[in-house]
Amino acid sequence: MITIIDGFTPLVDLGRQSALESGFGTWKPNKGEVGSSNYEGMNFWGKHSIFLHALAHAMGRPVYPNSMFFRVTNETTEGAYVHSDRESGDYTCIVYLSEHGGTNSGTGFYRHRETGMTHMPPFSDLAQDPPGFERLKRQMVAGSDEHWELLDSVRGLYNRAVIFDAPRFHARHPKNGIGNDAESGRMVWVCHFIFGALNG
Repeated sequence: MITIIDGFTPLVDLGRQSALESGFGTWKPNKGEVGSSNYEGMNFWGKHSIFLHALAHAMGRPVYPNSMFFRVTNETTEGAYVHSDRESGDYTCIVYLSEHGGTNSGTGFYRHRETGMTHMPPFSDLAQDPPGFERLKRQMVAGSDEHWELLDSVRGLYNRAVIFDAPRFHARHPKNGIGNDAESGRMVWVCHFIFGALNG
């Protein structure tokens, strides 16, 4: 599932401004088996309700976030790696909150050349082959064309949302970012979520 929704929320400008006003910093999480331990340009404090309301409306049912954040990436931000959000929820929603003209900004979706995988298996399955798991982790961080085939790309147009199944391999474009501050950078709102029942 890859769903694209343009004109995601009429309050997009208010949502973007709330992130700019509350500011961005560095987050150093313990991501476990796979994931960076240093994320620059993170914000957990803006008006998430704007985007959650639009997401529930788009899905036609309640959504329950496991995590959500705003992020700005600039030209000096650490390089993106091909990854999966499997451990974060069932689905991922990315809303693009910046405009960059002709720059190739957005999200790419990938196939692992060696295995043919488009979705990351559960860690419990990958742990059955420790050398293979370690090799996959290195290839995810490198994110090179040698190991990954780009299958699809979604352009990051302002107020566009892309929603997809969280285990799917993906990475941001461009690999670093754009601009040199929060105003000029590539800004997104991201939510990892599960669905609620239709009747509550």
